[in-house]
Amino acid sequence: MRKTSLLLLALSVSAAALMGPAQAQDTVTVLVRNDSVGFDPHKVTGRGAAEILFMMADTLVAVEDDQKTLHPLLAKSWDVSEDGLEYTFHIRDDASFCDGKKLTAADVAYSLNRLVDPATRSPAAWRLGSVKEIVAADDYTVRYTLNKPHNELLLHLAQSFGSIIDKDDVERLGADFGVKGLNGTGPFCWSQWMPRDNFTLTRHDAYTWGPSFYDNQGPALVDTIVWKVVPEEGAILASMQTGAGDISYVMPEWAIAQLSAAPNLTVAEPRVSNYSAYLGLRPFREMTSDTRVRQAMNLAVDREALAASMWFGQANPATTLVSPRTIDYSGEYQASYDPDKARALLDEAGWELSSDGFRYKDGKRLTPSILAAGTSGWRSRLEAIQGYMKEVGIDLQLQLVEPAAAMAQINTSNEFDGYALFSPYATAGEVLMMFHSANIPAPNRFHWKSDETDAQLEAGQTALVDADKSTAYAAVQKTVAEEALLIPLVHEKLFLFTTDRVKNVRVHGIYNSALYKGLDIEVAK
Repeated sequence: MRKTSLLLLALSVSAAALMGPAQAQDTVTVLVRNDSVGFDPHKVTGRGAAEILFMMADTLVAVEDDQKTLHPLLAKSWDVSEDGLEYTFHIRDDASFCDGKKLTAADVAYSLNRLVDPATRSPAAWRLGSVKEIVAADDYTVRYTLNKPHNELLLHLAQSFGSIIDKDDVERLGADFGVKGLNGTGPFCWSQWMPRDNFTLTRHDAYTWGPSFYDNQGPALVDTIVWKVVPEEGAILASMQTGAGDISYVMPEWAIAQLSAAPNLTVAEPRVSNYSAYLGLRPFREMTSDTRVRQAMNLAVDREALAASMWFGQANPATTLVSPRTIDYSGEYQASYDPDKARALLDEAGWELSSDGFRYKDGKRLTPSILAAGTSGWRSRLEAIQGYMKEVGIDLQLQLVEPAAAMAQINTSNEFDGYALFSPYATAGEVLMMFHSANIPAPNRFHWKSDETDAQLEAGQTALVDADKSTAYAAVQKTVAEEALLIPLVHEKLFLFTTDRVKNVRVHGIYNSALYKGLDIEVAK
């Protein structure tokens, strides 16, 4: 069926069936495709958690939608020593948690120490650098001391992983922290989470300390925000058209052009939002242990055609993991499409082409397996990639599972050769830290181990001169390309759609989360 026909079919679905109970006047509904497995900011890394955590909790600093300009948030100011080893954060004295408890420096120190504590096993611990100590010097001063400089520390502290949480809340909830509740200082408060269905946030009435780049620093202008999970493409389209939803930034690419012309919808894009799709390949697995096989898999994929047909021209073909608009992007080492060269590499690696069209070696068929979320988008795209692989004799096996389960398995299981993921990031250094051996099993899901790569990443992270930082990260980008540790696919674009029921919905894009704090959102009267 043609996509235009699918769109018309979706919109013909009964509005009453989709909408359910009428929305309250000051309730805004955000439609998303996937849920999170939880909302502990130190243990979850997906966008599904981050986009809600940005509203429930605050960080020391905030960042504009250029993903580099910093502003005070819970820290009203900060000082950095000349050697880059000590940060002194001056905490505002008028912030409070949703339960009314006053925020102090002790909460900040507790939160950041919990993030780096090995017992937490946080996949985001590396973001805080090599920490010597983080202490509350007094009620409103935090002294953050490093063993080595970390030139992007402040940018990392602006991410959801840097959320400041309440120790009493963590201890009270125990294993249920981030599952049954989270007491944050954000503009909205935890009300109810119904997994795989919806998450309800209510306004934090005492909130007045939002980032200065918002016209409204608080309280929020709506009473309630409901994040509604709608996995099916047709249903999410119909919901936006019929008024069952107010905001969404997960519309299928095949409908973007038509939706952009709809009279009741407004579309916006952030200045910068890096969100790159790729297939990660694991060198420790038998099927993908040979560099030549990984290189052949890269050469087999026609990214231009994928972007045009599977992303409907609404994404940019990716020849590198790092998007060209990113800080410290090198661009010197890029993937290409060359199926003849792919075949030659597989021949060289000893994988012989059989009469059935597939390659064999020592009696085994070349059958690398890819684990991915079982969404309609990934299914169709991976089937297209499966076709490209077949053209060079590779029998690509697809393992598609429920999205939240897929993320958990990708982070913990060794029983597959590769995986399909999107990576949100602000800088090259941020996304390249996936390759540091200390970050196995996540975010180093490749299980790449190289002393040279580790040294280059550390040189980039600790450099006090921008040129030195760029040189170090360029070397890592070269290794990633030459070793073919992943297959870059596309750099996605972020389209924020809003209905005429709401206004002043500012697009942001931090960690590919379109709404950030949501402080200016209003229901149109």
